[in-house]
Amino acid sequence: MGARNKDIIRALNGGFEAGDAEAILACLSDDVVWHVPPHFTARGKEAFRAQISSPEADGPPVIELRSLAADGEVVTAEGYVTNRFKSGGEFRGLFHNAYRLRDGKIFKMTSYVVPLPETGWDPDSTR
Repeated sequence: MGARNKDIIRALNGGFEAGDAEAILACLSDDVVWHVPPHFTARGKEAFRAQISSPEADGPPVIELRSLAADGEVVTAEGYVTNRFKSGGEFRGLFHNAYRLRDGKIFKMTSYVVPLPETGWDPDSTR
């Protein structure tokens, strides 16, 4: 079960990187809840869809999954994300996501994101 659930999380993150909303939504239950404290809580697939990408983004994010851990229906992921903006510049951040799955679908996702400074920080220092 743990390996299968990790594959679902890889598929979800692959959908984010490809900018493929349908691939992302295919990983979710209809009653999914996505918390990104303190920014938003999205309830249901359509609310989740609305949060997938920002209109200010210049393409999909680049995501580097650094670790995945699974214990039954719970999977955690740690990684690094970069997003470019149409206006110039980029967002860089570390994230830790906790996922809960039911019947092969994510029904709860909590994302903790730590923005990084534009310069002066090496993401490889967390390896």
